[in-house]
Amino acid sequence: MQADPGAGPSRATSWSSSSSSSASSSSSSSSSSSSSSPSAPGSASSRSAHAFWVRSPLERGLLREPSSDAHPTSASSSATDQRKHRGVNLKAQEREYAGSESDGHGRSALRDQGTVEGLTKVYRTTTAWIAGRKLDKREVDELLFRYRTVASAGTASLVSTAAAFPFDSLKSRLQVKYYPSIWACGRAVLKEEGLKGFFRGVWIPLITISFVRTSSFSIYVSTKEALHRRGVFAEAPNNLVHTALSGAAGGATSGVLISCGSAPFELVKVQRQLEYLTAVQQGLISSSSDSKGGNKYRAQSGFQAASNIWKNHRGPRGFYLGFPLHICRDTLGTALYFGFYDTIRALVGRHTTTKPGSGGSPELWGLPGPVVSFASGSTAGIASWLLVYPVDLLKTNVQQRALSNHPQQLTGWQLFQHLMREKTSPSGSAEGGSIRRFLRLYRGLGVSALRSFVSHGLTWSLIETIQARIDERTRYMREGV
Repeated sequence: MQADPGAGPSRATSWSSSSSSSASSSSSSSSSSSSSSPSAPGSASSRSAHAFWVRSPLERGLLREPSSDAHPTSASSSATDQRKHRGVNLKAQEREYAGSESDGHGRSALRDQGTVEGLTKVYRTTTAWIAGRKLDKREVDELLFRYRTVASAGTASLVSTAAAFPFDSLKSRLQVKYYPSIWACGRAVLKEEGLKGFFRGVWIPLITISFVRTSSFSIYVSTKEALHRRGVFAEAPNNLVHTALSGAAGGATSGVLISCGSAPFELVKVQRQLEYLTAVQQGLISSSSDSKGGNKYRAQSGFQAASNIWKNHRGPRGFYLGFPLHICRDTLGTALYFGFYDTIRALVGRHTTTKPGSGGSPELWGLPGPVVSFASGSTAGIASWLLVYPVDLLKTNVQQRALSNHPQQLTGWQLFQHLMREKTSPSGSAEGGSIRRFLRLYRGLGVSALRSFVSHGLTWSLIETIQARIDERTRYMREGV
């Protein structure tokens, strides 16, 4: 073991003398097995042992004592003695080094050096394994083609979730509190919470929603292909009814399965988005628009929000607050979404053309393929949200009431009846017509439509662009080259 550079000359001398004495005793015991006369401290064997022990561990592993080669019969006993003296020497050095530094610097230095050596060994082992597992181009292309849905949907979900999250944050606020307009809500968030208020709680959805959407697309594609393969629906672009039903069936299956796993993350996201508004409504802090004083707001992390839900709402059951509305929204919404998209793409496919040099990307009336995919995805997203938005509004309100310990806890159906019977709007004006009262269920629809336009448009544009690139890259495999 090498001396610490910052230990000073006296410590290096003591280490060398300790190492020399230990090495001398090792060499004398080794030589006594072959000769009765012990080695002198300044003999050649003592100097050899001293040179052996002051080297680094890596160098000591590459060096051996000359006596081991000269006397094969005593090699095993000599190696055993060396390991024994090495352990004693290291322990003595650690005691000496720890005792000489009252602040414990010596012990931490030895521990740090051992940690570095261990990490270096792990790094070398890992890089050697990776080098041995290096894939060639064909193997990479096979993996890309086999998992092209995962690769394309995962990348698209990450980008679209980050781009559309500010709109989703505004949507949640508009659903639980009255604002005159989207712009009024945006200005209030910017004034009270700053720019980071638009991205409050973005990290957990960025990971979980991306995973959920990737899994959702995989289930949708697998279900639809299985239905076509078994002859339940005809695989013909001209048969729009079968195209829509197969897409809806794949989407519904995906919605049912995914909602069971995504519900806890959705609840944490709602808690993070509305925590400031909830704190203001409970009087825990003062809104900056009402008062400059008051308690300073401290935002929670996603893990803190999850921990509070666990503690305050009966453990794991708390993560499924409003779950009936959640599974209803996801099942109906994904069924409509994929059904609409497949139908739109089938209709668009009748009028698209592929020009030479376009990389196989279809064009519609001169519009490039990615723009066509963006328009198709955004149209399907807006159309599906238009139908399921009231369910989403009820879900958010039920969850917000439960999370904020509202004195009046309501189910989804009770909340719907309450909104239909109440004749006073949130702004305080009278609303006598049942149609106007029903339109309360669409509060915040404008920003939700904008979010769907951005999110679903980007999603499908990236998915089809990435899959087209993968198909072009792996074409030689399908052609048998």
